[in-house]
Amino acid sequence: MVASLKLPTSARRRIYQALVDQPGRHWTVRALTEALALHASVKETAVRDTINFLLSLQLVALVPYRRAMTISLTAPGERALIVALRRANSQTGA
Repeated sequence: MVASLKLPTSARRRIYQALVDQPGRHWTVRALTEALALHASVKETAVRDTINFLLSLQLVALVPYRRAMTISLTAPGERALIVALRRANSQTGA
């Protein structure tokens, strides 16, 4: 597993949690940013960078025929993010 997936920042942990909480949902950068609007650490640039990172690892897939970049979590992606979240929680003592 990639090191940044193993040790996600607080913003990435929140993004991963949102994706895992609704694995079948189709997300745009805007929708994911709005869903996380209560968290000051999660900015649109962090969401965009994280989506591109997850795309590069093939943990999310592009939803075809959408004007705005739209992604959905893949089954292997869901498993990988759950593991990353568990590791992050065990390291922070949560």
